[in-house]
Amino acid sequence: MAVGDRTRPSDEMRPITALFADIVGSTGLGERLGPDEIKALVGECVTRMSRAVEEFGGVVQAFMGDGICAYFGVPAAHEDDPERAARAALRIIGFAVDYASEVKAAWDIDGFNVRVGLNSGPAAVGVVGGEDSQTVALGDTTNVAARLQGATEPGTIAIGPGTASRLGERFVLEPLGEISVKGRAEAVIASRLVGPRPVTEPPSRTPLVGRDAEMVTLGSAMNDLRAGRGQVLLLVGDAGLGKTRMLAELRALVGTDAAWLEGRCVSYGTGSPYGPFVELLRTWLGAEEADAELTVRMKLRARAGALLGAAADRTLPFLGLMLSVRLEPDVERDLLALSADELAAGMQDAFVLWAEALAAARPLVLAIDDLHWADATTRELAVRVLTLTDRAAVMLAMSLRPDPGSEGWALRLAAQTGFAHRVVEVPLLPLAPDASRALIEALVPAGLVGEPVKDELVAKAEGNPLYVEELLRALLEFGGDRKRTWTITPSTAAELPPALEALLVARIDRLAPGARRLAQVAAVVGREFPVSVATAVAGSENPDRDVAELLRSEIVRELRRFPELECTFRHGLLQEAALSTLTPTTQRELYGKVGHAMESYLGETGEERFERLAFYLYRSTESGKALEYIDRAAEHAVAVEAPARAEQLWTRGVRLAERAERFGRQLEWLKTRSTGEMPRPPSPPSD
Repeated sequence: MAVGDRTRPSDEMRPITALFADIVGSTGLGERLGPDEIKALVGECVTRMSRAVEEFGGVVQAFMGDGICAYFGVPAAHEDDPERAARAALRIIGFAVDYASEVKAAWDIDGFNVRVGLNSGPAAVGVVGGEDSQTVALGDTTNVAARLQGATEPGTIAIGPGTASRLGERFVLEPLGEISVKGRAEAVIASRLVGPRPVTEPPSRTPLVGRDAEMVTLGSAMNDLRAGRGQVLLLVGDAGLGKTRMLAELRALVGTDAAWLEGRCVSYGTGSPYGPFVELLRTWLGAEEADAELTVRMKLRARAGALLGAAADRTLPFLGLMLSVRLEPDVERDLLALSADELAAGMQDAFVLWAEALAAARPLVLAIDDLHWADATTRELAVRVLTLTDRAAVMLAMSLRPDPGSEGWALRLAAQTGFAHRVVEVPLLPLAPDASRALIEALVPAGLVGEPVKDELVAKAEGNPLYVEELLRALLEFGGDRKRTWTITPSTAAELPPALEALLVARIDRLAPGARRLAQVAAVVGREFPVSVATAVAGSENPDRDVAELLRSEIVRELRRFPELECTFRHGLLQEAALSTLTPTTQRELYGKVGHAMESYLGETGEERFERLAFYLYRSTESGKALEYIDRAAEHAVAVEAPARAEQLWTRGVRLAERAERFGRQLEWLKTRSTGEMPRPPSPPSD
C-alpha cells in the first residue's frame, strides 16, 4: 500500500497468540443424529467457544465447522495476549465438561469433548479475499498452534514454547516433550496448560539494585503502619521500572507484623466488578479459583461469619454477591428488590466493614498491583477504603503507571486531594547506568558477558530493569551469534525479545490510526526525526493532531522547535517496536520514500548528509544510488583528512555491492578503492 492510501490496510508483522479449538469426534455424530441435531449440538458448542475468546479480548477469525481459529493481538496487541489466550482456553475446557453432561442427557452420547492448541510468536497479518475480505494471520506461529491442537489429548490444552515462556510464572505447565509438526523440519517442544498457579509469593530471581532511597521510604511507611497510622502508598512508574518488585519488597518488610492481602487488576477485567478486591477476599477465605460455589459459600460463612459477629447477617449477602456466590432464596429475593446503586453501596459497605474488622486484630495491608487497569467499580471501592486509613491501621498499597486517562490515575488524584496527610508516593525512575551495570553483573556469572556487551545492554535498556533482564535473557539464549550481533551492530527490530515486543507494540497500537502510522514512519526516519519529513511521508491528514497524540502518549518527546520541530522516541526500543510492525516490503518502500524526502530536507550541506542518505537508500530498493552516496561520503572523509573513516565507508560499499549482483561494475571499482587505488568509478546502472 502506498503511504497515505486508506483504501486497504497494509500487511503488518505482529506478535500474536493463535488459538485453535476443536470438538473431538464430531464426525461420528452423523451416524446417530440428524443434520438439524448436529447443527444444534455443534453450533452451541462453537458459540460458547467464541464467547470465551471474546470475553478475553480475542478475535475469532474463522469457524471451521466443528471448531474455531482465533487470534489474540489482532487487530491490536496487548502486552498480556498469551495470558488472555490461556484463560480463554481454560474457559473453553471448563465449559466443555458441563456441556458434555448436557449432551449425555439430551442425546445419550458419551465422550463429548474439546481440545485446544495455543502458540505465540510473530505473524504476517493482512487482509485477503475479494469483496468479502477478512484479516488473517499467516506464518509458522499459526501453523504450529493448529498442529498442537490436533496432536493433544481430548480435554487438554497444548501450548508451544513461545507461549510457555510467557506463562510459566502465572500458570501450572507440564512438559509434553517434542511433537512432530507436518511441514516443519524441527519438532516443537510442547507443554500442557493445567491451570492458574496458586497465588503465593514467588521467590525473586532478580537482585534489587539502585533502589536504596525507595526502600527507605517503604520502611518509613511500614513503621507508621506498625504504630497504627493508616497509609496510602502509591508506587508510580512506567512499565518495567519495578513497581511489582517494590510491592514484593514491601511484603517482605511487612513480615508477620501485619496481614497482607493482594489483588491484581487485569487489562481484560472490565467484566469483573471489583476484580482485585474480590481476588484478595478469596485469598483470605482460602478459596481457589477452581473451587466449587458450595465450597466458597461454606468458607465465607465460616470465616467471615466468625469475624463479623452480629454484623454478619447484613454483611454476608453482599460479600457473597461480590464473590458470585448464591445464598438462601429469601436473601436473594431481598437483594433483587434493590436498585443497582443500592447493591453497589451495599457491597462497598460490606467490604469496608470486613476490612475494618480484620484490621482490629492487627495492621492490614491491602495491596493492588497494576492499578492503571482498574475499572470504575474498583476505583469506587478503593475510594471507600481510603476512608479507613483515618480510623484504622490499614495501608492501601497500589502500583500504577502514569496514565492520566486511567481509573487508577483518577484514584491517585482522589487520594492526593482528600487524603494528602496519608499519601506516600514513591516515583520509580530509570536506574542510573552504574546500577544497570550492577544488575547485569548480578544476573550472569563473571566473565560470561564481555565489557563491550555490558555497555551496549546498558545503553539499549536506558535504565529500565525489565529491559535489562529481557535483553540479557535473549542474548544468552541465542548464544554466540547474538553476542556478535550485539557487539557489532545495533539489534534490529526483529530481535526484540518477545515480552518486550508485546509490551511496546501494545503501546503503539493504542494510538489512533493517524498517529500510529506516523510513529511507524518516524521509526524508519530514526530515533530522532524531523517532524516535517515524517508527516510528509506518512501522508498525515492532520499532522498537528497526530504529533500531539504521540507527545501526549509519551511515545516521543520534543528535541527542539527551532529552526524546525524535531522529536525523538522516548526510548530506543519504542522505535524498534514501531519498526517491527512493518513487513520487509513496506520497510523497503518507506526507506526509499524517506531517503528522497531527506534529500530535500538536508539540502546540499552537512557532513553527515551523504552517509545518512546512503543509510536510507541501502535499505530500500535503490542500491545503486546508495553506493553513490557511500562513495561521496568517503570522498568527503578524504577531503577532511579522515582516511580511516574513508576506508570504513569503502569497505561498507564492498559489502553492499556484493549483496547486489546487478552492480557488478561498482563491485570491482569499490574493491580497488578499499585497497588504496583511486580510479574513477564507472557510471552506475539506472534503477
